[in-house]
Amino acid sequence: MILNRKPFVSVLALGLLILAGTLSAKPWEERGSRAPELVRLPSLRPIIEQVDSSVVNISTSVEAAAMDPGTEGPFGPFMSPEQLFERFFRGPGQRIPRRSMGTGFLFSKKGHILTNNHVIEGADRVEVTVTTFHGSQRQPQQENFVAQIIGRDPRTDVAILKIESERDFPFAYLGDSDSLKKGDWVMAFGNPFGLDHSVSVGIVSAKGREISPNENRRFDDFIQTDAIINFGNSGGPLVNTRAEVIGMNTAIISPAQGSGIGFAIPINVVKEIIPQLLERGAVARGYLGVMIQDITEAMKEGLGLQSRNGVVVNDIVEDGPSARSALKPGDIIVRVDQTRIEDSRSLQRVIGRSKPNQEVQVEVIRDGKRMTLSVQLGALDEDGSPSLPMEDGPSFDRLGLLLEEPKEAGRGLRVVAIRPDHQSGVFPDDEIRRIIRGGKSLNLTNLETYQNLIKELEDGENIVFHIVRSGGAQFYLDFEVPSSRGKSP
Repeated sequence: MILNRKPFVSVLALGLLILAGTLSAKPWEERGSRAPELVRLPSLRPIIEQVDSSVVNISTSVEAAAMDPGTEGPFGPFMSPEQLFERFFRGPGQRIPRRSMGTGFLFSKKGHILTNNHVIEGADRVEVTVTTFHGSQRQPQQENFVAQIIGRDPRTDVAILKIESERDFPFAYLGDSDSLKKGDWVMAFGNPFGLDHSVSVGIVSAKGREISPNENRRFDDFIQTDAIINFGNSGGPLVNTRAEVIGMNTAIISPAQGSGIGFAIPINVVKEIIPQLLERGAVARGYLGVMIQDITEAMKEGLGLQSRNGVVVNDIVEDGPSARSALKPGDIIVRVDQTRIEDSRSLQRVIGRSKPNQEVQVEVIRDGKRMTLSVQLGALDEDGSPSLPMEDGPSFDRLGLLLEEPKEAGRGLRVVAIRPDHQSGVFPDDEIRRIIRGGKSLNLTNLETYQNLIKELEDGENIVFHIVRSGGAQFYLDFEVPSSRGKSP
């Protein structure tokens, strides 16, 4: 008997199709890869692809000082795992390197790199990782180099490194930060928390910002941006929509004062000192030798001035450049060469950007009359001069912190801001109540006590912070005092 197999085969095929349809069914709907975009927004990918290869990862190492065998016992409650390793496995006098990370960017095909001075300051060894991207999928390829420190300027927190290769390096173009306007789009490149080649986007929130913890230390003319800047972004480029570097990421401020507040050094400030750093490894600045003050509204009326523009000369520094000129106490400086002087900051900038021994024409108002005097500038010492406060780098103390006194009795010092490369475990808005040093505890209720203490600390010394974090959590944090010695260019 011959069976007709066709109906059976058809039923089987239909069953398989139904089963396949059941297995492939998804509990959601998809438009498909060819669905049109409903709204097309401009992509920032072309900017990233042009700049990304010029951004480098910087790793520095500092040889840790040998541990004193007479210090606290091996089971001290505040010892980190690294200290435990050193205590048990390191021989007497043996040194182990400690590492930190930051960002930089190539600005020439010959391997010159710009970064922050605080990223490499005190380093015994500086390593740079260059990442190039290839193909449509942008496959990364990394190369490691040992960098040479060509020059550094602590006052503007700028340093130049150099790496060597037989090939040309990718580099970023430097733009014009003076052309920036509030509201312009910017992108921050860097390696936050070691996450290399990260990018954040924001706008220029303001220009000419100043960070100043006290009247004696000031670093001004920052670009403020809401593009996210985190720990490890220090030295990275802030880029405009033309893929030009218009700033160098340098500082952040406490979230307690407002989240998303970052600061970058204008690239025009950097460009002014690049030639000197390349040529001589340091920056020479002019020095006027005067004690000055801004003009208040009451002083304007009392002096019979039409505006508050200018600065009053309170005194002339003995044996200084102005002492050899006709400039006198009581003169009101309103112009230097072709630059109008609005306040002490503008005088600071024009003199600081002038060269030593340069002769400048200083226009003053004396007894209601205008006159022009010639002054041959001196050279500003590396440690600064009390007669003319100069830019002294970001206003962090030697521990990388910016603190303020408590507003309530019984509280400790509040961390206002920290350097982006600061990886000690201290965070903005932490409250530091005590410092324990050599087994002795010191309560921190005012900045004077704290500042006197950190002056006594030795490089590589271990101290302990008693910290209260937001929410009330309390803990102790081990901290090693960073080296204060600079690296010779």
